[in-house]
Amino acid sequence: MDNSVLLYVLTRLDIDGKGNVTSRNVGVTFSLFEAEEHRSKSYENDFETYRVNADWREDAETTAAVSAMRDFRLIVEEMLTNALR
Repeated sequence: MDNSVLLYVLTRLDIDGKGNVTSRNVGVTFSLFEAEEHRSKSYENDFETYRVNADWREDAETTAAVSAMRDFRLIVEEMLTNALR
């Protein structure tokens, strides 16, 4: 069984400061209907489709926990350095 969902990244064509046409990400949705509604609002709007793991929230939380542990390690290292002075 496939444990993935479709993610739609909403884009819009834009002109940067140098006059170049670029594509900008302006939103994200899990709804195909919202993505198609975004595209139908204006000719410069579009969306890109990506398949992501259905447990992405758990993966993101794990990433946040790892980041917090790295920050905690830096604090402990700084405290040890200060204590040894």
